[in-house]
Amino acid sequence: MAAGTWHAVLSLDTGGIIFEVKHGGYQPVAADDYAHWAPAEGEPGTTELMAWYAQAQVGDSAFAV
Repeated sequence: MAAGTWHAVLSLDTGGIIFEVKHGGYQPVAADDYAHWAPAEGEPGTTELMAWYAQAQVGDSAFAV
């Protein structure tokens, strides 16, 4: 995957865990590095976005960016 590509993972397995490893030391994500088109955790639209992830296919787009 190219650097700067937005991606997401949703576990469809109840109780599943996803662990992403990145090279280098821990760096907190700056507010301006979050997708401007996606709701923050717990905000309106989060439930709908999670439902979309559950049925999305490779190449689908949730929102026009």
